[in-house]
Parts: sequence; structure tokens; C-alpha cells
Amino acid sequence: MSTADSANDTRFDGLRSEWLALRGSTDRESEFSRLTDEWRAVEWRSGGETLLSALGLQFNEVALCRGLAWLLDPDGGHQMGRHPLNAFLRRLGLPVVDDAPVDIRVEEVSADSRADIVLRAGGSTVIIEAKVFAGEQPRQADRIFEYWASENPTLVFLTRTGHLPYTATKSAGSWVACTWRDIAQLVRTTAAQTGLEPSAGAREFIETIGAL
Repeated sequence: MSTADSANDTRFDGLRSEWLALRGSTDRESEFSRLTDEWRAVEWRSGGETLLSALGLQFNEVALCRGLAWLLDPDGGHQMGRHPLNAFLRRLGLPVVDDAPVDIRVEEVSADSRADIVLRAGGSTVIIEAKVFAGEQPRQADRIFEYWASENPTLVFLTRTGHLPYTATKSAGSWVACTWRDIAQLVRTTAAQTGLEPSAGAREFIETIGAL
């Protein structure tokens, strides 16, 4: 089996799992429409346009989350300093404090829940729940909302299509939808405005998430 075939199988399995999880949903029609749109958005092609694609990592959520955490880290080797982080905070309507310490953690665990990325900067906490093709776990959005409630976080649901989590019942209205392509465009715009040249690794990552 080729790398492309394996990646396509992974995409199909992820969407199938998410559809099966919707059997208990009270809003099946809208969720089915969302999944259909996501399925149509998949571009079936062989070969990879980036190194991550060639390595079969372009849909690996853990790898992509680590890449995003690195891109938002002012100390990351992306050669853009705090600019990607500040642009992201401004997009979320959060204050930017240039000299504030920044703490970014991947797969932070609290009680029986786990957050893909937890970003703390300038008194603000941002929790990013990232999806590529995997479905949501039972009450996933509400559990994240509950277990980090003491920090009054901004909750970001990061996907390929920009939909909100269907497991957000108690937390409905607390989530901000964002796409991977939004992040890529945000960093591209930031680089253009600042005149900074992202590192080769940053350009590679931006191209990868910009094609999701």
C-alpha cells in the first residue's frame, strides 16, 4: 500500500468514526451536512507537496499540535519572535502583553480530560482542541470547559472546516471556531506586515496546514 493510499484510508476511517458517533446526536441532519462538506473538501491526490506530507505526517494531530505550539512559542526557532503569538491573541480579542511570560503545553491532562494545547500568556489562558479527521469523544468539549473553568479560558476548536464542537452542550457559545488554514494565513499576513522571513521549518509547517 502506498503512502497516499494509507493517508486516504486514515481520512476515511476518521470521518466514518465521527459519523458513527453521531448516531446519538439530536441534530443529525446538520452534522451529516457538515461531514459531507468535509468529505468533499478532501483532495485526493498522490504524492506530497511538503516534507510532512511526504512523511505521512500532514494529518497527524499530535505532530501538528506540536508544530503549532512551536510556532506560537516566542522562543521557537521560527525566527518570528512573539509576532505569531500576538497575532493569534489579537484574533481572539485577547490583550497582548509583550513582556509577559508565555507557557505553552501540548496534551495537558486535567482530571479525566485532556487539552491538545494550553497557552498561558499575559493573564490569559487559551485552550485549543484540534481536529483533522478524528471525531469527538463523548462530552469532550463540555469536559474541557468544566475542568479548566477555574482559568476562565478562551476555548478554540481548530478544524479543517471551521465548525463548532457538537459535544458542546453545557459549553455551547463558549467556543471559537478556527481552521488550520486560518492559522496559516494569519502567520503569512504577520510575516508580510513585519517584514520577517520565517525559518525553513516554519515555512514548511505553514504550507502544510495551509493545505489542510
